[in-house]
Amino acid sequence: MTRAAFRYVHWTMGRETAPEAPEMVHEMECTTCNAESGAQDDFEAARDWAFAHTGGNPSHRGYREIVTRFWRMTPEGGGGT
Repeated sequence: MTRAAFRYVHWTMGRETAPEAPEMVHEMECTTCNAESGAQDDFEAARDWAFAHTGGNPSHRGYREIVTRFWRMTPEGGGGT
């Protein structure tokens, strides 16, 4: 039998601060055909895709924006892994 000791730890949640992590990722999805812009760090790139998609498909006028934000849980005091 394996034994383990656990202690109560307070956690905080905040934005991911790793240098390689983007602040957020944007994606546009056509609600007519479900075509997607692909994940973009820059909202303007996702929006430009939507304009181009409607330009090639004039009846495709509805879009859904999908936004991904990155968060990190940290034990109070910054300790642990």
